[in-house]
Amino acid sequence: MRKMRLKYILSLLVAAFVFANVSAQQVQVKAKLDTNEALIGDQIGLELSVLQSANDTVLLPIFENKLTDNIEVIEQFAPDTLKQINGTLEIKQKVLITAFDSGQYVIPHIPFLYVNDTLKSNALLFKVNTVPVDTTKAIKDIKGPYEAPVSLAEIFPWVFGGLGLILLILLLIYIIRKIIRKEPFIRKVKPLEPAHVIAYRDLKKLKEQNLWQKEKIKEYYTELTDILRKYLWNRYAIRTLERTSDEILQSLKNSPFYDEQPYLLLKDIFYLSDLVKFAKFKPLPDEHQKCYEDALRFVDKTKLEIIEDDQEDSEETMNTADKPKPMEQKVKQE
Repeated sequence: MRKMRLKYILSLLVAAFVFANVSAQQVQVKAKLDTNEALIGDQIGLELSVLQSANDTVLLPIFENKLTDNIEVIEQFAPDTLKQINGTLEIKQKVLITAFDSGQYVIPHIPFLYVNDTLKSNALLFKVNTVPVDTTKAIKDIKGPYEAPVSLAEIFPWVFGGLGLILLILLLIYIIRKIIRKEPFIRKVKPLEPAHVIAYRDLKKLKEQNLWQKEKIKEYYTELTDILRKYLWNRYAIRTLERTSDEILQSLKNSPFYDEQPYLLLKDIFYLSDLVKFAKFKPLPDEHQKCYEDALRFVDKTKLEIIEDDQEDSEETMNTADKPKPMEQKVKQE
């Protein structure tokens, strides 16, 4: 009986040993380089692969900074699993390596942890070459760094900063000048004068120049029509610059301010002035004076006046007769 038991135990041990060897033979690990020869600093791919069954568990190695003393690890990518037709699994992982010294290096067997055992991959030979140098040519200086183009994002801060600095300097100059001259920092804007006030003043200046008396006939009528053009622009907002007399008269005729009597006065003035300026016509002295008086009469009949009238008392305001009466502004066109 003892012999039988001993044979049974030996059979179990042999069977377990054989099963372990068969299972180990089913798991295969392998290492492969993209290329076995490269230049200094080139990045080379090292592929680690494991062929195993679906029930096996193999742990891939984890590298830190170096694979060997002369071979550095740049990056280790996540593993990728592929299922084969026969049901086995193929696990691949890529490791990016490089070397900065020339020479021929050996990548040793890489360990993989499997159950309570360690499986090792095949060793690899890795050659690193230097950059070939043509000794027949003269030695040249090291090239300097390339200048990167300046982008708009880099220019804008300098442009806006420069403009802001210029504005600040101009503001300081303005403040200093005001302080030295003892002037207020903000000037009060004078209210605009009525159009007829400006026209009266300009007509008076024209009269004082005595142009037509000095035989400056063309200058006289040019000044006279310019005063009226300026008045029409200020009074009716009619565009008078760079327009002919006919165009101005047509605009005035189509405006809601049209009045036949002052219109005819202006028409006669423009007609005579055009004859003088473009046809070299020489009016009589009485016609010079008449044009001037017609211009005054045109301004008188078309000027904008503000008339203050007392508002009549009504039945609703009889009890407030002792209070000041409001003033009504009316536009009067004679």
